[in-house]
Amino acid sequence: LSNILKAISFRDHLQFPLHPRLSTLGYSGNAHYDYPKDSDMMELFQCTKIQTNRYKMSLLKPSTKALALSCKVSVRTDSPGFLSLQYLVRNDDGQICFVEYYCCPDEEVE
Repeated sequence: LSNILKAISFRDHLQFPLHPRLSTLGYSGNAHYDYPKDSDMMELFQCTKIQTNRYKMSLLKPSTKALALSCKVSVRTDSPGFLSLQYLVRNDDGQICFVEYYCCPDEEVE
């Protein structure tokens, strides 16, 4: 099981623009997921500098229930690394509501 989620905005090469990468780090190994800016999953990606933040999976786990119900997800970070997850959820009547979840970065992880 992974115990850390690492969010990175990075360049493959100096001539390429920044794009996001999510990595899970754990005792069983690591996995990396790259999301090109032109991906169908990506509506908007804005980043002016390379940034790396780590979050404990135990802190993110409570948000997975909202993720399972969501139609759309907005993921944002600020310069200190605070993570904001906003889930768009439709209820049984078709009304739209938003669930927001915030997580602070884990500064103790190396």
